[in-house]
Amino acid sequence: MTLTKTFTCFLSFALLAFISIAQAQEKKDVAATTDYEPVFMPELFATSITIDDDNEYPVEPNLQEVEFLKLPPVNSTAERVERLVQGIIVDVPPEFDHYGYEIRRYMASVGHPKIHNDDNEDFLIEQIKNVRKAKVIADYWRTHLEEEMTELEGLVNQNEVSFATKTAYKQNAIVVRTFLISLISWLDANEVLLMYVFDNPGVFDLYYPEIIFIKPALRIDYFNYATNRAQKLKEIRAYQPFAMMVY
Repeated sequence: MTLTKTFTCFLSFALLAFISIAQAQEKKDVAATTDYEPVFMPELFATSITIDDDNEYPVEPNLQEVEFLKLPPVNSTAERVERLVQGIIVDVPPEFDHYGYEIRRYMASVGHPKIHNDDNEDFLIEQIKNVRKAKVIADYWRTHLEEEMTELEGLVNQNEVSFATKTAYKQNAIVVRTFLISLISWLDANEVLLMYVFDNPGVFDLYYPEIIFIKPALRIDYFNYATNRAQKLKEIRAYQPFAMMVY
């Protein structure tokens, strides 16, 4: 082998090694962007409750208003079956995620710790409105999905529909129904906690991550509501499009 050929081979191997390292780093960076903080379960003490494991406020997702676009038409029953879980276990661009994105946008700040400060009552009221808007959107989403599944139920039972499509429909229908339960439970849990704070003004002193209760007896109900909300948050975050939610 000539010196020129040897040098050329060396450059080729070096280039391949560089590409492999770059691809590995790219995969690592992508993984880092989807690695969210675990949900902290509240801790109960004699006169207080701890709601985080450090004194840094959670980083809320930055969800801006988008102009929604019409979804492209489907060409087959199989495509309609696939679309059932878009926005649930399959990420779609915000402009096509007509329900899920808006729900997440309204829910981005509903549990911000400053809801406990009496001088932020306007903020608390705004978040109560936001969670109720999210519930209205969720109700429209549920109606849409239920109507779509009702139609698909008849279509997939036709003889010309493949066994794979029939199986996919059954699996996706289970995913949809389970998701809707988790979604409504998460929204309800947030509203209950917000309303408890609203109905009990002047009893919270926030020293983040600790909430001191001027009336210690009230901390029991708050702890139960906060624990339930944290559990429902864990459940909804299991669905990738909702994994960035923090409250």
